[in-house]
Parts: sequence; structure tokens; C-alpha cells
Amino acid sequence: MVSLHESAENGNVEISTSISKRLSRVPYDFHFPDIESPSIAQDAEVVDVTFPADAEGTSRTKRIRFHDYQVIYSHQGLYESLFHRRLECQSPQKLVSLLGQCIHPSTKAPLSVLEVGAGNGIVAEELRTQLGSVIGRLVGTDIFPESRDAVVRDRPQVYDDYLVGDLLQPDTELSNLGPASFDALIVCAALGPGWGDLPIQAMLRATEYLVDDGLVAITLNVKWLSDEPTDSSTWNDLIGQLKGGEIKSWNGLTEMRRQKYHHRRDMRGNWISYYAIVLRKNKVT
Repeated sequence: MVSLHESAENGNVEISTSISKRLSRVPYDFHFPDIESPSIAQDAEVVDVTFPADAEGTSRTKRIRFHDYQVIYSHQGLYESLFHRRLECQSPQKLVSLLGQCIHPSTKAPLSVLEVGAGNGIVAEELRTQLGSVIGRLVGTDIFPESRDAVVRDRPQVYDDYLVGDLLQPDTELSNLGPASFDALIVCAALGPGWGDLPIQAMLRATEYLVDDGLVAITLNVKWLSDEPTDSSTWNDLIGQLKGGEIKSWNGLTEMRRQKYHHRRDMRGNWISYYAIVLRKNKVT
């Protein structure tokens, strides 16, 4: 088993300054149970969390699935402490950096950005920190009301608006979004083919809110390139083009840049490799 404190193969792990400040006051302890299976899917990972003692000095321990975001977000600092300090998640920094590299110097700033699967606002905070005045209007969306509650509690300043709803359901807060409203779309560590992942059709629906030549920044698990085909031909086509070397034309999107990196460690301490990918929305002719 790899140590959870070992440095990444591609350089020392860095935690953004804003997250580090929050971690300095986080009182959670973690234990990762032994599981017999030789491999563990990300949506099956669990952790035993020991919470701080109450007024009577009694602490409690609870087993939580990594994808139980509604539970995790309800405890201040738990997400940051688990995923960013203990499991050394790098996706927000890596994806935002790659997006920044794809913004042409002649691009008229500030850019309006839509974040899908926004969670508790860590990616938005990274956008504001790394790209500064390049980022203008920033709107977050998520399917869970608990995500917005966590943003209001922990990062009320990062979004101009935060909408709760399902992109594939018309009668939600998201119906107020208009076409060609945003210059960029970012989906960080949310998109996938499995239970608890953002469906590929939801991401494509979000591209309808982009202007022509708008940027789309996403992350994908490298492992998915070797998985068996799914029931979704749209997903299979995306993975097929990735395996072929480059996304040349996929649902009106063309690849600009790709970077392989360490997303985070799994519950056994092994690195999970991801791709950060930036695509451009093709002009409709």
C-alpha cells in the first residue's frame, strides 16, 4: 500500500492557500477500513470519520461513502479535510490552470463562467484565485440543495448566483439560464458513466448555454479508457476519440489541450490518474 503522505510522481502535492487556511481548524480523524476486493470503484469507497467531541467530551464515529456529498457537505470542513488534506486532491488546481492556458491573451475579459456539479465552491474559489480579473460572472449549479447551503456557509463570495436543479429536467431553477449566456463551462471531477456521476447528456445540455468558440473544461478518469463500453453511445464515442489520440469532433466540441495528472489517492493510498481536458465549442455554420 502506498503511504497517504507520499509525494506525487509528477511533483510535490500542493494544497491551495485558501484550502490550507480552512484545514488548520478542522478537527476530523479518518480511518479507511480494509476491504477484501482487489479493486474498489470510486463510488464504493468509504471512510470512518471520527467527529469532534461534544460538550460532554463524547465523540462519535460514522462510516460515510465518498459519494455521500449531502452528508459530507453538512459538516463544515469535512470535504476539504478528507479529499484535499488526507487524499491530496489536485483536480481544482490542475483543471483551472489548464483552462487558464487556453484563454487567448486577446480574449476580451472578464469571462462569464458556468460551473456544473459545483459542490461546495472549491473550484470557483480556485478560479477566482488563479485567474483573478479574467473571471467575471460566475454561476454554479448542482443537483443537491446541501451544496448551495455549504457555499452560503463557507464561500458566499465566490459565485454571483448558485442554482439547484437537474439539467435534464426543464422545471428547475436552471430553466432561467439563457442560450449563449457564458464564455466558459467547467465540470471538475463530476462527469462520469457511473452511479453518482454527472451524466454525459447533462454536460452536453450545459454547452447549449455557451457562446460559439466558448471553452469547456472537464476531467475524466484515465481508467475509463480501458473499461468495457457502456449503454451510452455518446459516452462511448467520447472515450473512443480519447483513445484515438484527440477529440477532433464530438457533439460540436473540439479538443484544445489535455494533461494527465494525479486526481487524488484512493482509500488504499494509491494514486488515481485523470485527464484534464479543455475543448472549444465549434461555431454553428
